[in-house]
Amino acid sequence: MKHMIVFCGSVILGMFIYNLIMGSQDDSIINSLHNAWQVGIETRTYSK
Repeated sequence: MKHMIVFCGSVILGMFIYNLIMGSQDDSIINSLHNAWQVGIETRTYSK
């Protein structure tokens, strides 16, 4: 029974972390990294 509780907790935690990183919202980590990457590219491309 303990194994099942730990397994379910691990699955729920994994789903939470996945949604935090790859979520479709504007505040997801992957979206924030993408925006920072784009700003860095624009800075390097257009600065002279």
